[in-house]
Amino acid sequence: MLLKRLISDFKPHKIGYKKVLGDLEAEIMKIVWQVNKATVRDVYEKLRLERTLAYTTVMTIMGRLAEKGLLDKEPVGNAYVYTPTISEPDFIKKVVSEVLEGLMEEFSEPTISHMVEMLDLKDQSNINKLEAIIQKRRSKGAK
Repeated sequence: MLLKRLISDFKPHKIGYKKVLGDLEAEIMKIVWQVNKATVRDVYEKLRLERTLAYTTVMTIMGRLAEKGLLDKEPVGNAYVYTPTISEPDFIKKVVSEVLEGLMEEFSEPTISHMVEMLDLKDQSNINKLEAIIQKRRSKGAK
């Protein structure tokens, strides 16, 4: 299934995947990424160790994740087995790409300026890394 655009409601002050997914969606995706294949029952059993929720709630959310293109579902017996359509590292890359592309479309100068400022504040060596990346890109363009 084709992965739909991930960023429709970016929540910058949330933590981790909750910035782009609902709270329960994020927890479910973490579980499915860990195990690679899971039924609703598998996920429900892991989640209910830490919180109270209904089996049908997990089933609904996993269905939504399938609709969004993050999970594939395959019927096996009386249940569906869900697998991620995108790896966790690729998901992160896609989220970062969508956020930055969205910012660059409308606010390129402040976005670049802030990124460089943040790189410099966090660790001076990051500026050197950025410089190396830019030089590499320029040398590729010159060939």
